[in-house]
Amino acid sequence: MTLSRKIADALDESTRVIAPPYTTEVHDGPDRVRLEIAALDSVGVALDALEYAALDRRDWTPQALNAWGERLSARLTYLLEPVGILESDAGAGLVLLRSREPSRRGDVRGYYEIWLGRDGVCRVERVTFDEVKRLRSPARCHFTREVVERLADDIAASSR
Repeated sequence: MTLSRKIADALDESTRVIAPPYTTEVHDGPDRVRLEIAALDSVGVALDALEYAALDRRDWTPQALNAWGERLSARLTYLLEPVGILESDAGAGLVLLRSREPSRRGDVRGYYEIWLGRDGVCRVERVTFDEVKRLRSPARCHFTREVVERLADDIAASSR
C-alpha cells in the first residue's frame, strides 16, 4: 500500500470517529508522514503542518539536501503558489523552500514554507505576513484530500 492510500484510509477513518484538532501518522516502509489536522471533511483538510521523514536516511549532506529541494520544487507545480529554494544553510543542515510569488489579500501575504533537514525530515507549513503590522503568523494549509495524498507521495519520491 502506498503513502497516499494509507493517508486516504486514515482520513476516511478519522472523518467518521475523530474530531479535530489531532495528529495522525502513517508509515510505508522507511517513509513516515505526520499530519497535524486542524479541520477535516469529506472534501478537504486544513493542516497546521505536514511532516515527512525518510527514516532510512538520517544524515543528509548539504548537497543531498539541495538536490532534494530541487527535485521537490520541480514536482510541486500544483500548489497555490510554485515553490523554490530560498536559502541553504550547510552548517545548520537546513534548506528552505518558499513560495516564489506569495498570495496577496489586502496587506497580508500568504506563502508556503518547506523545511528540509539533514535528519531526513521535510516539514510543510503556511505562513502569513501582515505588511502593515509587520507581523509574521502561522496559517493553515487548505488542501483537498487528493492534494494531501499527492503531496505525501511527491515528497517521498523526491527524497530518493
